[in-house]
Amino acid sequence: MNEASPADHGPLSFEATLAKSFFLRDVPTLRAGVATLAPPVMFSRLTNDRSQPGRSLAPGSEEAFIFQVPLIANPDPDIRYSGKPTARSTDAGKPGWCCLLDLRDGPTRRLDKPFDNVRLYISQRTIDEFVYQKGRRRIHGLVQQGFGEWDPVLFRFSQTLVPILERPGEVNSLLVDALAIAFCEHVVARYGASVPSGPVHRPGLAPWQMQRIVDFFEANLNGNPSILDLASQCDLSASYFAEAFKQTTGISPHQWLLRRRIEHAKSQLRGTDASLAAIAADCGFFDQSHFSRVFVRLVGCRPKDWRLRNRSR
Repeated sequence: MNEASPADHGPLSFEATLAKSFFLRDVPTLRAGVATLAPPVMFSRLTNDRSQPGRSLAPGSEEAFIFQVPLIANPDPDIRYSGKPTARSTDAGKPGWCCLLDLRDGPTRRLDKPFDNVRLYISQRTIDEFVYQKGRRRIHGLVQQGFGEWDPVLFRFSQTLVPILERPGEVNSLLVDALAIAFCEHVVARYGASVPSGPVHRPGLAPWQMQRIVDFFEANLNGNPSILDLASQCDLSASYFAEAFKQTTGISPHQWLLRRRIEHAKSQLRGTDASLAAIAADCGFFDQSHFSRVFVRLVGCRPKDWRLRNRSR
């Protein structure tokens, strides 16, 4: 009797599909919605410390691209498109050398050597909407001059993602969204298959838009809003909103939200006997440790010490 196919048990999640393709136990992944009508940008880490024969399974064909960024040396990953070898740089498996793969052509790699890669996914629909929001020419895909290219920006970006991917459930959505927008900016500028027009200088947020954001933040201090949630309050696209917000306030939405949470926490530290854990939860921090780290970074002392010095009498 044939084994049951995955379809017999319903469609696999993105992480489960990746894990199955590379014969891994799990694939931690972060998602960020930067375009309302397009798939999210996705950042994953694929780690295998054991050798096994064979190759990865070819992904389903789609108009999308991935950047494979090695964190450790992985000599000769033998990337193939539709089963055919590709001409590639001899440095393609070195840390910092990023390989751009087109998912329309079923890329696979060898699995008989340990590897540790960050996988950065972006769809053509996301690229289309992103450049449209920026007022630039349409980009017909992403291209590399050679197969495998030194990209210190994506390498450092991938290293930054590693500790975040280790605890994805504790990450603020606005931080991930900001990283995704920066990723889109970089790959469109460096790998876009057409010459974009000059950047469009956007105005800041109108007073009514800024007031909506203030009200939304105040009502959701203990939530985890995304950049799309905020942009929808102003009837703007995600990338347009992020740029206009920073021009208006001088900081990113993520940084602004953290500061509002700290101000709210100060009022509770000053005027209540609530525990630090309770204040952390009420102000939207993941736990007391997270609250304390952010408080020290922004205020310069621990919440307990600040309370002692500023307690209402």
